[in-house]
Amino acid sequence: MNSAERKIPFKVEISRILELLADQIYQSPLALLRENTQNAFDAIRMRMSKGDSFEPAILVTVDSESVVVVDNGIGMTAQEIETNYWYAGRSGKNTDEARAAGVVGTFGIGAMANFGVADALEVVSESARTGERTLSSVEKSDLSTDSNVISVASIESKGRPGTTIRARLASESRVSVSEARAYLHEFVEFVDVPVYFNEESLSGSIHRSVLPSEKHAWAEKRKGLDLAGVVMGDLEVLGMATGELRVVIQNITSPASPGQSGSVVLLQGRGAIRTLRSGFGLSRVATHSGYRWGGVADLPFLRPTAGREALDARSNQLLQHIISALDDQVSSIAASHSESFSNDGFLQWIVDTKGFSRCGPLEVHLRPTGQFERLEDVVKRRGIRYYSGRSESVVQTYASEDETLIVLSRRSPRRNCELGYLRSKGIREVDISPRVTREIPIAQQSFDHSALATRLARILEEDYFLAAEVRFGAISGGLSILVTDSGNPATIYVNPESSSVAPLLALYRSDFDAFGPFVKDFVRSAVFPRIAKLVPSSTREGSEAFLRHLRANREWFEYELDDKANVDEIFKELAAGTLTVVEATKRLVDSGRSVVEVSSSGAAPVSSVVRDFESGDEDTELGDTFEARPGIDRREQRTDALILTSESPVNGYCCFLSLSERVQREKGDFFLQPHTTEIVWGGRKVMFIFQHHSGHFGLYYDILCPGLVSAESGGGQYVTSTILANERTFVPVPSAIADDFMPSAGERKRLEVRCDVLYLDR
Repeated sequence: MNSAERKIPFKVEISRILELLADQIYQSPLALLRENTQNAFDAIRMRMSKGDSFEPAILVTVDSESVVVVDNGIGMTAQEIETNYWYAGRSGKNTDEARAAGVVGTFGIGAMANFGVADALEVVSESARTGERTLSSVEKSDLSTDSNVISVASIESKGRPGTTIRARLASESRVSVSEARAYLHEFVEFVDVPVYFNEESLSGSIHRSVLPSEKHAWAEKRKGLDLAGVVMGDLEVLGMATGELRVVIQNITSPASPGQSGSVVLLQGRGAIRTLRSGFGLSRVATHSGYRWGGVADLPFLRPTAGREALDARSNQLLQHIISALDDQVSSIAASHSESFSNDGFLQWIVDTKGFSRCGPLEVHLRPTGQFERLEDVVKRRGIRYYSGRSESVVQTYASEDETLIVLSRRSPRRNCELGYLRSKGIREVDISPRVTREIPIAQQSFDHSALATRLARILEEDYFLAAEVRFGAISGGLSILVTDSGNPATIYVNPESSSVAPLLALYRSDFDAFGPFVKDFVRSAVFPRIAKLVPSSTREGSEAFLRHLRANREWFEYELDDKANVDEIFKELAAGTLTVVEATKRLVDSGRSVVEVSSSGAAPVSSVVRDFESGDEDTELGDTFEARPGIDRREQRTDALILTSESPVNGYCCFLSLSERVQREKGDFFLQPHTTEIVWGGRKVMFIFQHHSGHFGLYYDILCPGLVSAESGGGQYVTSTILANERTFVPVPSAIADDFMPSAGERKRLEVRCDVLYLDR
């Protein structure tokens, strides 16, 4: 061994370790109050089981500087104080005798709770077995693992068995007396041993006291009921006039704890159950039940965790088994009482067990009478149907004196119960599927109708390769579009009186130049969502054919301020009605090389700038905003601009960036197809990911910027708003990074771009 080498002991600052352990195990600094009181309670139960004749009591005294707990229980000898009380992890209550007495604590770490907030602890105990009396004490600052610091001394016996714990609180850990009282009351309210807090009695309540009242509309009892093989007891179910249920189980016995009894009292809607053992509080536990039971469960086999803040896993499991079995028993009893059908917990049990045959007494709403009748009576009528929607116009259309309509409840689980019962009886829902209520013959159509039908059919044929026959007629529900035949050609009905079609017919007469672009927008927003699955490229064969000319390339792409077209003033004039779409586009081309100061303001909505840009049918759900959509088609317009900006956002964007010429040439056709848009960024990179509407493949457009775009990553799904111009495609740039793409006067932005095919479904 090296002569300079020496060995040293591993030292522990025990007082600090005890603070840390107490803090980890016990969630409240008041835990010493509970632990000392629980030890006192256990000591009394052990003395009672010994057969001694005495009047048990626990006296708790709390002030701002100390906590004192006095009991007249079994007491401890000097040896027990040394080997059990001051020995963390060892307990004198892990015996058959103690368990038979119904003790609560068996972990042997209760003394540790004191040192979370106390700086000195004194124990005086007189044993009921030997009569010896012992005084033991220690200062927390003196605690050590390598020296004897805890004093233990025999003192004169007083002939009064029991233990007194006196904890002196550290100056920084003083407790509120009112908070201490409320905290202790939670644990001792139901114990059968008198517990006094500063001379006020806190214990002695019976379990049924948690019931607000004993008034009920009906009551049923079951003797010796077995609940999941875990416990047996006498069940009493109370039904309130409101439908609420309450449960009392008494004389509970369990194979897991022979010789000990318990009881349970439950109320609906409380969400958590106060668990007890031998009447002493353990923790609040939430169980899975449609009734959301609360109340108290005093069961002899329940065991807390070391910190008493929860039940151990096995106790939780057993309690859940009891509650699940209880739900079935209580619900079966409640099913014979009409009041129960106002109880959502009971109805949820029916849904969970699919016991819809029980729902005959459930009252449903009938139209047009507005009356409520029992389901079992209603289903006997002829021609009865139900309606699961909410549209009052539908109700008025289909409900009549000759045909009664059941309008289902809007609330679950009642709605599910009504629906389950009606279906079990073969009752069908009223057919309100969209349909053409009146077709307009060609002879009655105006030239405006013919022009719109021709333009729609041409756009679908040229842009989507879909042959379609466009007809006109009134559609139920006021819908704008209805696809009635998916053949070749597809049959599409257009409602000329709908809010999105009527303006198009008027526009044909008043502004023919704007008619074409607006019809394209109508196809994009209103027609495409209904014919997306019919588009040939939505199939695998069609999408694979479309992939043949797409290749990956890398190149440099440059643009400068002069490449930005000024569209701010043009959109303002367009919104004011002083400019048509065609004129606006021509102005855009003419002013494409203007030098202007770019504004980043984007607070104005799109509708305030391009009012009819998103024309669609508001009465029909068109799906997710981020679903595949066609681009904004303006291919009849030419522009030399490489970046478009606007003070007022278009679909939420104020900046649109052109694809490079090579990508436009080699992959520009991709953007003629409907697609989704996802944009992500981080560091110097921005990546656009466009997914083909078939879902089989996509395209990514990768941009490496000359400077930092964002120190943090960002992005996500965005509304597809690709702008298609003549021989140029503009992709939208989110406002969060738009400024990074705007060159200042005289600056040239140099971007490295790469585009490649992305296979999504492999």
